[in-house]
This record gives sequence, structure tokens and C-alpha cells, in this order.
Amino acid sequence: MAVNDDTSYTDGKALRRLFVSVQASKAIVGAVLGLGFISFVGRPDAAEGLAIAGLMAPAFLALLGFTRIPLPILETTALAIFAAMIGYLAALTGGVLSPLVVWFALVPAEAALSGGRPAVIRAAIAAALALAAVAAFGALGLLPASRLPVPAWEVYTISVLAAVVQAALVAAAAQDRQRAADMAAAEGAAMYRFLADNAMDLITRHSSDGRIRFASPAAYTLLDLPPQELLGRAPASLVHHDDLKAMQAAFMESAYYGRAASAEVRLKRRDGSHVWAEIRCRPAPSATGQGTDIVAVTRDITERKAQERELIEARDQAESANRAKSSFLANMSHELRTPLNAILGFSEVMTHEMFGPVGSAKYLEYSRLIHESGGHLLELINSVLDMSKIEAGKLDLFEECFPLDDTAESALRFVKIQAERGGIALRLDILPGAATIFADKRAIKQMLINLLTNAIKYTPRGGGVGIRARRDERGIEISVTDTGVGISAKDLERLGKPFEQVEGEHVRAKEGTGLGLALVKALSALHGGEATIESELGEGTTVRIRLPFAAVDENGQALHLREAKIIPFKGAA
Repeated sequence: MAVNDDTSYTDGKALRRLFVSVQASKAIVGAVLGLGFISFVGRPDAAEGLAIAGLMAPAFLALLGFTRIPLPILETTALAIFAAMIGYLAALTGGVLSPLVVWFALVPAEAALSGGRPAVIRAAIAAALALAAVAAFGALGLLPASRLPVPAWEVYTISVLAAVVQAALVAAAAQDRQRAADMAAAEGAAMYRFLADNAMDLITRHSSDGRIRFASPAAYTLLDLPPQELLGRAPASLVHHDDLKAMQAAFMESAYYGRAASAEVRLKRRDGSHVWAEIRCRPAPSATGQGTDIVAVTRDITERKAQERELIEARDQAESANRAKSSFLANMSHELRTPLNAILGFSEVMTHEMFGPVGSAKYLEYSRLIHESGGHLLELINSVLDMSKIEAGKLDLFEECFPLDDTAESALRFVKIQAERGGIALRLDILPGAATIFADKRAIKQMLINLLTNAIKYTPRGGGVGIRARRDERGIEISVTDTGVGISAKDLERLGKPFEQVEGEHVRAKEGTGLGLALVKALSALHGGEATIESELGEGTTVRIRLPFAAVDENGQALHLREAKIIPFKGAA
């Protein structure tokens, strides 16, 4: 666009200079005629003085050419003044017998400089009307007596000579204008030829039936064919047969519906191999003015297609690996739970001495340890399976209205023994607006147990862990706060991802899989909410679970009823 704007600006300046030069030459010719009239006739009267002043009007127009007045307005004004002045001078110098009548022929000639055929026709009509008016006034005897010594060959000779000089100037200006137009057209054609010859994409022009009328030299690079061999060929001879319909649809869109279109097809090279290419085509006016041609730009996209194929293969491999993982976990859960049930059942029987004393107190302690270890292992298996279901998007929520305080108290009872062993105080604060919520009861309890277990694990003796729930304009917020060792800023960035744990001198000996917070984040996301962690090293940690759709009204009805949806969650993303 910048090139075109500069070219237009340059052409405009050249045309304005041409206008100024033509008007200046007309003013010079007018001055010569005025001096000649004075030398032949003598001192002019008022009407003749006005005519001589009119002959100098082009000089004023030439000065206006240096202003910002639009050139078309100046050219139209100049033609109108020119035709009027010739008619006025002819009326003063003998009417139709005036030696200045020949100047009427110069009016349409000068119009050819300022416009096309319509301007010439308008100028010719104006000149003819002016001549007819002079003839009519002469026939009615309304013209003043001419002061020229008529007939006088000297006067006619000077007038015709001046007309010839003016006609020569107009012809020279017309030639300059035509030459400038030809040079501009040649430069434009050369520029577009340069772009077409050096473009890396193949540029082709097609007739409405798709046959190639022009092909750029990029055909060598893309198809290993010279452009001349493509002329007259139909797309069907270049495209893989499986992609022919796609190309035909694109050409149909451009040729018959007048819209831009594109298609990704395989093009045949000289050696019979195929190359992936993207063809973008649009309609263009035909060179003959009949019908519509199609301009197409074809780009090699083989590398992009290879990358797409690699991505598809990688996706298929990932899905296959995910299915294999799910199948493995399902099988392992069955294989692990079967012996675990026996371990838990028999160890519980032995712990309670249901069939009599086991003998040594050590055996009783060992049975209790076996039962606790088996229960811990079962919890780990369940956490891994739940995380796998969430990542696969196969965990359904069963939302209902239920009392949150009952569920929170149940979660506290679950970790009560662990807290008592560590000397940690538990507290519960459920505000009235959050006493009843709309959510998945099992998921809420699981989130609370996971957070409470983590909090107790990392809180030293004498500390405290609490649950608090409240309702605000953004829904229900449940928070679990502890007074434990806290988490550093760098560890906060990665916590919540599966199998990620905090490492440091205060927590090095703590056991776990690192799935607790990941499950909390995933289950919060399934509810349409989020879980955030706030912590400072040595000050404790607060995990806030925000559930925007869990609030209920005074009648126990959910404020934001919605269908339970399976929302894929990629915890490791």
C-alpha cells in the first residue's frame, strides 16, 4: 500500500505541474494577442479591456495551481473560463467572422488533458453552445461593431498562428501525460511481475472452468515443472484423486459464488510424488471482460502436515497409554483389594481376640499394627484410583442438599485419634448461612478428611486444626486452618499436583503419596469451584475451598441448581 500511495502522490504532483504549465502558456499567448489587438486597434474601450483582462485569466489559474484546491475543480473552471472568453472575444471582433472563432476547436482539445471522454464531450458541447450564441446574437444584430480592420490577413494570420501554437502546447502536454501514464503502467506491471517471479508461493490464474492461464516461476520449486507446462492444464491433472473434490469445491466457491475459498490438497510433482499444499483462491475480473477468472496462491505445507501428523500420533499414543493405565489400575485395584480384605479382616479378628486370647501381648500389638498398615494401604489405593477417575473424566458427582455440620463432625471424628496422639486441638465453626449446602456429600467429606489429615501431619504438639464454613456473595467457602510448620513460597507453586510433596527439614520424615491436595483441587473443580492455599513458613497453612453453586436458601433449596457434569481435570497439567 505504501508504494501505491507514494505513486499516487507523485502522479498528482506531475498532473498539477502540467496544469500550471498549460495555463501559464495560455496566459502568454493571451498577452501576445492583447498586445497585437492594441497595436492594430489602439487604446481599448471598457468592453475590450475586459476581454484583454480575460485573456490573462489563465495566469491567475496557474497561481491557484500552487494551492491545495483540488485539481479537478481548477481544470473544470479553466475550461469554463476558456469557452466563455472565446465566445466573448468573438462577439467583440466580428461574431462568426471573427478570426478568434478558430479557437473554439481548442476547448475540447484542452479538455482531453483534464479528463476522459465525458470531459471532452462536455467541453465540445460548451464550445458549440458558445458558437451558436455568438451566431444568434449576430443574426439579431445585437453584437457591437468590430473595431478590427476586417478583413485583414494579418489579423487572421496572427490568430491562426496563436491557435496553432496553443494546439501544439496542448498536444505536447497530452503526450507528456500519456507518456507518464504509460511509464506508471509499465512500472506497475514490472513490479507485479517482479513479485510474481520472486514469490516463494505459486501464483496461478485460472479461467472460470479452472484451466491455468498463467503460472509463476515458483512452479519449479513446488512441482518441479516449468510454468509453460502448466498452461491450459486443468486442476484434475495436478491433484491427488482423493483431494479432487476439495479443490473443485474451492474453485466453485470462487467462480460461481464470488467468494474467497481455500483447500488443502496433495499436488503431483514431475517424479510422481505428492506434496501437501494449501490453495487459496479468489475471483478476479477476466482480462477480456467476459466471465470471472480465478487467482490462486498455492503454498507448500508439507512440513506443517508432518507436524500435525506427529501431534495426532502423540495424542493417540497418550490416549492409548491412558487407557492402559486405567486398565492397569482397575486390575491392580482388584488384585490388591482382595488380599487386603483378608489382611484387614483377620487382623481385626485377632486384635479383638474374637476366638480367644492370642497369647503374648506382642502378638496383639503386631495384629493392631498389621490392621493399621492395611487400612493405610487401602486409603492410598483408593486415592490413586479416585485421581485416575478424575483425570479420565469418569467421576460423577451426586449433588444433594445436606447438613454440612454433620459431615464436618464426621470428618473430625475420623481424624480424632490421630489428633489426640499428636496433642492437637480440633475445632469446628459452621456459620448459619453455611449449615446446609448443595454438593456431593461424599466428595466434601473426602476433601475435609484429606485436608485435616495433612494439617494434623504437619502441626506440632500443642497446635490446633480447625474447620470453618461461611456463606458470602460468591457462594460457600470452607476453610481448613492449622498452626503447623507452614509452606514456603517456592513449594506453594507446585503443591496440588499429583504426587507432589513438600520437602524440608520439618517434613522430611512424613509419609504420604502427595495426592491429598491434588484430590481436593480436582473435586473442587468438579463442583465448579476452586481450592487455594495460603501459607507462611512457620506460621501455619489455610486451604480455602470455594463452591459457587453450593449455597441454599432458607427453605433448603439450592440457589443455583445445575446438572452434575463430568468435568475433565488434569491435575498434572
